[in-house]
Formats: sequence, C-alpha cells, structure tokens
Amino acid sequence: MSIPDWNGFRAFFPALQHRVYLNTAGGGAMSVFTAEAARRYYSEAEEHADTYWDVWLDRTELIRGNTARFIGAEASDVAFIQHTSLGLNIIARQFTAPVHVLALDQEFPSCTTPWLSAGHHVSFLSTPADGTITAEKLEPWLDPDVDIFVLSSVQFANGFRAKLKEIGQLCRARDVFFVVDATQSICAYDIEVVRDHIDALVFSGYKWATAGYGIAVLYLNDVIRSLTTGLTGWRSAREPWLLENNRLEMTTTAVRHEMGHPIFPGIFAMGAALDLFERTGISRVSHRIDELANYLRVGVQEAGWSLRSGNHRGTTSGICLVKAEAASEITAKFQEQSIWVTARSGGIRVSVHAYNTRSEIEEFCSALASLSVLR
Repeated sequence: MSIPDWNGFRAFFPALQHRVYLNTAGGGAMSVFTAEAARRYYSEAEEHADTYWDVWLDRTELIRGNTARFIGAEASDVAFIQHTSLGLNIIARQFTAPVHVLALDQEFPSCTTPWLSAGHHVSFLSTPADGTITAEKLEPWLDPDVDIFVLSSVQFANGFRAKLKEIGQLCRARDVFFVVDATQSICAYDIEVVRDHIDALVFSGYKWATAGYGIAVLYLNDVIRSLTTGLTGWRSAREPWLLENNRLEMTTTAVRHEMGHPIFPGIFAMGAALDLFERTGISRVSHRIDELANYLRVGVQEAGWSLRSGNHRGTTSGICLVKAEAASEITAKFQEQSIWVTARSGGIRVSVHAYNTRSEIEEFCSALASLSVLR
C-alpha cells in the first residue's frame, strides 16, 4: 500500500482528531495499523489459546528481521525487551569489571543510572549552553581512561540531535564503546548502527515509533554480546527447548537478552509501526518534521517568546524548548484548551511528528501569544 499525502497519513492516527497533540516527545499517537496488530494477537489468543504459539514465534522472527534491517543490523543482533531502562541495564551488566563511562550532565537518567547501579564509574560532560555536543567538543573528554560514551541521539529536553556517525567515528578511533539511546529519534531520523559506528543501541516504542508502551528494541554488536553471560532466563540457552536447569550454555544471539517468553502483542505492534514508517520513507518523514519544526520556531519567536533549543543546521529535531519560567502553569492552561505539550527543563517542550500540521502549530503559537504575561 502506498502512503498518501500528509493529511492521509494523519488520518491513520485517530487520537489526533480531537486535540492539538504536540507531545510526541512524551508519548506518540498510535496508528490504526499498530493497534490492530496488537488486537490481532489478543483475538487469536482468545479464539485459539496457545495453539498459535508457533504462529506467533514465526511472526516474531519475521518482525525481528525487519526491525534489524530498519537499523542496518542483522537479525541475530536484535532483542525485543520491555523498555529502554532494561536495555541500558543489560548493556551495563555486560561489563563485569568496573568501566569508566562518560555522559552528558543533562542526559536522561535511564542512560546513566544503570551504569551507577552496576558499579561503574560515570563522569559527566558539561552540556554547552546551546545544548550541542559535537565530535569536536567531545574529543578533549575522551581521555585514555574512558571506556564508554553513552548518548541519547536526540536530547529529551532541548531537542538537540547528535551527528551520530561523526561521534561514532571518533569513539571508534579512540577505542571507546559508543552506546546510543534512540528513543527520541527512531522513526523520525535515519539510524544505521554499522554505518554510524554504534556498538549498542536501544529504543522504546512509545514515542516517535508510535508503537505504544511495553516494547523496546535492543541491539548489541558481537563484541559486546561476547563479553559476559549477563542476565539470563530459559530462552537464553543455546537449546532453550531442552529446558536444562543445571548448566549455562547460552546462545550467542541477542535473543539471550529476552530471557523469557516473547512480548507478543508489543512485538507485533512494533512490527506494524516500523512497517508504516518504512513504507512512508524515513527521509520523507525527516523532511516533514524539520519543515514543521522550523515553522514552529519562527511562530514562537513571532509570538514574542524565545527558544532554549539550538538552531544549528543538521542538529535540530522535532523537539523545541520554549523558554518559560511558568511552564507548568502554562501547560496546564493549554490542556484546558486541548493543546498538549510538556513542561521540561525550565521551558515548554513542544514536539512535532510527521502527522502534525501547520494549523496545529498556528493554534499553539496563538495560544502562546495570548499568555505573554506568564513569560
């Protein structure tokens, strides 16, 4: 099925009909295809019980292969897990001896606290005032003691989008593992793990992927997968169907990190969500997001407000942070008008996806202009 124009694309997301939804950075809308994929599992379970086990397993492996291709990986590199926090904990526990991890001081907690909990040393790089972190700015921090650099591909508050390939090249040259949380960018911008020199990648499905809660994807290259057994369960075994309980002979594939039964409804939802974006075209989606975000930035400034987000070419995203001291009060007022944004980091976080429209942005900016007294 070919994807229609953007109005047609928007029609796939029913939740957008009755509100101005500019909050994908908090949680994305869900398409009719994604919801149907999850409902199909529950209908099959209701009608057929566990007689569909093999059908669900086959469907899971098909989606695993499609997901791997979506990020430029092999199927054996990809695991389906519940959320990004679990993925970062799994990655952190691949390293049994303490390692030195570097992260931004404004990084999302899921990227840093798992390393602290696992007993590793975490150093924090001061985020520049404009929120940017480039390979050039990072290089002086990558001294010989640093083993891992962990980074969100798009920062959750200010929307800065990192140039992953340049940073990945630097990390590879310095023999530093590059770990990326892509929750705020997957399905909005192109990511290829091999091309971008990413050693470990994790992303949740409930934001830009529009796959809902309870599903995430974990990618580990073969070097990190080989470090240790880590967390295990019955499906971590090389021959899980033997149900051996007295020895550890683990599979070398990323399925090891799924540990137990597959999260069938979430996996099927993720498969349908990624399929929609693949059919639409990620480059097309990216262009649409950038176009809307630029329109938003201009509108905010014309309304008399200023931005806390940077505006450097190639590093902007669908997230814009509007400077506002009374951000929580303003977002509450907006919700009364069915305008959904979020208070974050001393500002109003506004996020646009490909399913948004210029008229929504205009409605938001008009509401913003009327509240200048709260600036």
